[in-house]
Amino acid sequence: MVNQDLLCFGTTQFWYGKTPESFSCMLEAVDKYGIKKIDTAEMYGNGRCEEAVGDLIETFGREHLYIVDKILPYNASAKNMRKSLENSLKRLRTDYIDLYLLHWRENADLAYTAAMMETFRQEGKIREWGVSNFDVSDLEDLKAVRYGDRCHANQIYFSMDKRGVLFDLLPYMKQNNIKAMAYSSLDERIVRANLCADERIAKILKEEGISIEKLMLEYVMRHDVCALFQTRSREHLKKDLAGEHFDIERYMDLINEILPVPEYKVPLEKR
Repeated sequence: MVNQDLLCFGTTQFWYGKTPESFSCMLEAVDKYGIKKIDTAEMYGNGRCEEAVGDLIETFGREHLYIVDKILPYNASAKNMRKSLENSLKRLRTDYIDLYLLHWRENADLAYTAAMMETFRQEGKIREWGVSNFDVSDLEDLKAVRYGDRCHANQIYFSMDKRGVLFDLLPYMKQNNIKAMAYSSLDERIVRANLCADERIAKILKEEGISIEKLMLEYVMRHDVCALFQTRSREHLKKDLAGEHFDIERYMDLINEILPVPEYKVPLEKR
């Protein structure tokens, strides 16, 4: 069965607008596989992806979905922040966002951003707020400002192939009660092909009757991290999600032998 709490459907496939194929794929992810979390951003397609999520909300009803949205750092300002949020809400056609993230840090004023996020939360326009692409030092800087300790989540690049966060970032986030979400959980096609080329990985897939995509998602979720994934193909969606949950713990020693966990600090990789 699909772990609904630790899976989130991404929406950059709507970058150039909604197509019947891509939208039906998202519909099936929600209706057939029970995915409730949907990730989008004002940057994606200049709002087109948010508009597609708005259509999804109209189809299923707001109460059945958990919406994650992101604001660009140059919009996290006195001039633009409230306007940016209102525009996102308008495109989504909803009164609130469940989790609102600062897309990356850049030159954003963390004190101002945290204060405004708290204001939006108190107004009911967002339920929780967080950040994306923040490493340990960034989270320390955020924690030092007023309301910074109320950061709910950090969305980061983490996959079977990119495991640097296991050394210090994920332990830090767990210690500070910051939820982790992983984008690019499935990496690039060439990465998946390289993993499949390893005879030991191929044996796991054959014995369990699963795809490399499902193994990669299970690996991320095994670390209590919400795995973001996306596809515009219903066939690929089935490869990602079909089949019963399997006991990945049986294979963790082998996986760590094939893909050793870093023993030193690795700067947070970003995409």
